[in-house]
Amino acid sequence: MNSTDQKTAQADETASAVLRAVADHFTDTNPTDVLEQHSLLVCVGAEAYRLTERRSDGSGQALSKAALATMPEVPAGITRGEFALHLRRAAASHEWTSDDNERVIPTIPAPRKAPVPAQPQDGER
Repeated sequence: MNSTDQKTAQADETASAVLRAVADHFTDTNPTDVLEQHSLLVCVGAEAYRLTERRSDGSGQALSKAALATMPEVPAGITRGEFALHLRRAAASHEWTSDDNERVIPTIPAPRKAPVPAQPQDGER
């Protein structure tokens, strides 16, 4: 695996963690209220900030952007609890699995060796 593949896998996994955390928050806090766009943005930013250990180096902002890029569209009038289901599905579809570590480029087998003529056995010519 290339180092860029590892970075992408880590970013996807961390963005998925943000989506799962937001989904948990929406499930636990007023799940029957209609989801408001500003509430979603604040929640994503807060969870990204928390997951980056409250650093002020811009990593929280980068993680927020990554999470928003993987987030599904927000249907009009959807409740927070219903949208949490959408977030969990999106997070699951972006998680890194063992299949993602399989080789993409097939390996080319080595050239075949030339056949070796059989040695005559005793009594044969």
